[in-house]
Amino acid sequence: MFVRYIIAMTLAALAILFAIILGDYGPWYLSWFLGTGFMVLVAVSAGVLFEAQEDAAKAAGGPGESLDVSSAVDAPATAPAQRPSR
Repeated sequence: MFVRYIIAMTLAALAILFAIILGDYGPWYLSWFLGTGFMVLVAVSAGVLFEAQEDAAKAAGGPGESLDVSSAVDAPATAPAQRPSR
């Protein structure tokens, strides 16, 4: 945990140093760097939520049953039901 903190502080210091060196363009590049990272985090969390919703829909089984996302995440994994062949 402490090593991660040191790495984050080093990156922050480098970002501030680059902002000072770049002058007027520094804040723009810093916000671009931080904004890109934030967009990636939002996209990843949306993907995780989408997968959890798909798992909840599969676990619910029938069309009349509903299941919330948190119980699908906590539920044990089950094999999908086999459909009878025609």
